[in-house]
Amino acid sequence: MLEYFYRKDDQEIFSGRTYELSLMEDHLLSGKPVDVHISGLRRIGKTMLIKEFMKRHMDDESIIHVYINLEEISETPEDFALKFIGWHLYWYYTKGDRLPGPYLHLPSLIFQIPDRELRDALMPVTAELEKAKPDRQRLLEECFSFAGTLARFTGKRVIVFLDEFQEIANLTNFDHMKNILKIFRSIKDRVNHVTYCISGSIISEMENITRDSRSPLFNQFSHIPIKPYTRDESGELVYKLIPHIDNRLMGLFYHYSAGNPFYLVQILRKTLLFLGRHEVLSDMLIKRAFISEVLSPEGLIHSYCTYLYSVSLQRARGYGVLKSLLDTVATNDTSMTQSELARALKMSQGPIRINLKELQDIGLLFEREQRYHYCDPVLRYWVAYVQNGVEVADFPQEKDLRSIIEELDKKYQRASEELGRMKEESIMIMMKQFSGQEMDGALFGLAKGIILPAFTKLEQYVSKDGKTEIDILATTKTGKWAVEVKWKGKAAGIKEIERLLQKASPLADTCWYVSKAGFTKEARKFALEQGILISSEEDMRILVDSLQNSVERKY
Repeated sequence: MLEYFYRKDDQEIFSGRTYELSLMEDHLLSGKPVDVHISGLRRIGKTMLIKEFMKRHMDDESIIHVYINLEEISETPEDFALKFIGWHLYWYYTKGDRLPGPYLHLPSLIFQIPDRELRDALMPVTAELEKAKPDRQRLLEECFSFAGTLARFTGKRVIVFLDEFQEIANLTNFDHMKNILKIFRSIKDRVNHVTYCISGSIISEMENITRDSRSPLFNQFSHIPIKPYTRDESGELVYKLIPHIDNRLMGLFYHYSAGNPFYLVQILRKTLLFLGRHEVLSDMLIKRAFISEVLSPEGLIHSYCTYLYSVSLQRARGYGVLKSLLDTVATNDTSMTQSELARALKMSQGPIRINLKELQDIGLLFEREQRYHYCDPVLRYWVAYVQNGVEVADFPQEKDLRSIIEELDKKYQRASEELGRMKEESIMIMMKQFSGQEMDGALFGLAKGIILPAFTKLEQYVSKDGKTEIDILATTKTGKWAVEVKWKGKAAGIKEIERLLQKASPLADTCWYVSKAGFTKEARKFALEQGILISSEEDMRILVDSLQNSVERKY
């Protein structure tokens, strides 16, 4: 089962994602299921998460799982409609245990359907496809309705996983295809016993689809963000491939992969190839494996970075300027402001502002405290070298990499730290590790110790009217935490804490304010009096180390 969909070696190394899988189960398998939106950068593990979920629940005879990658079928509206239905039938009849080809072409598809009722349901589509000018809106209505047809015919619940959902927008390039999301929404609201799980790698486009109030799908999906692996999750995967590695060397894999599972696997596999050549596992070997994967044309990370770089820029306008901006940010020793980039490229700030916004929209850069950084430190490292003509052999010797190795720790360390380890997303990842540990209360501005609760849900909160935003709203079995994160150079005062208390008090019973520069003396006193947790950058470093030590004791 699933052998043509989820490779056995991928199944064997699947690691972590316990929290995300539990959220999917809560939403998709409950008595009142909720549609889900899984978000994250390319190669962060969204599709693997879906595959693992399907594998774990494929034996449930009350559910039909349907997986469709819209990137593979968004060609013409006619082709889309046929293959959309074909994939539904493929999963119903085979559960992924054979090749899908016969289900994706009309002549052979008909012969794959033994049930008359389902063949009859396909007839309106075949009738339209035989016309010289098919009614494309009718075709879309029929294909989006088919999951409901399958649910009625079988008496089972249908869960439809639509990967790379943003690709549906490509159909708007055809005549009479401007209201695709509206059609999808109307059908989704009409059918019974069908639940959707959508995912996409172009984060800005998926945000526009699911969170823009003008979109037909606004507020229709519960959001599950997929972040890089924690050190704990990375360790779980590393130990599967190199069982007896010491914890220090394991940490290097986590460091150079930046917690990205795809990068982690490729660096691990390249390391194993080096070891197969009778080399000894060491810091230097792991560095060579990383450099080889990223800077050698034969490396899979190199190929992926090439693809990501070119495809991302193809989606954007102004290729030349965007490329120059990416190269400048990658090769400069420090992060840069908009004005600094304008001076470096000898351009006015207006066009620079527009192009920086474009790079943020396609998920390559992010802005923090008016300075611009790469979202992906590995891609930044690749751009800094490969786009400037530096490449290496597939199995380079240490002597051939001397200068690159000397620069590695300095350049890559900065690139990885630019992500802002303590920003909202990172703190959310850290909070997933809370599981009843007892910590020094001083790390939270308390006079006594604190027990860290296990959270059942972590999410960014935005009120329906858009007026109230909370960086992290975390749910425990007994209550909620509201977390505010300010990563600025100025100490937080009473007013900032009061604002958190005001907006969070209707929603949460515990408030936690994290400030990079700490707090004024008055703010600390006020927080203690009000029972508000407060942590500085130094507090967070100690907390992260304490949690890491608790993880390491597992191994």
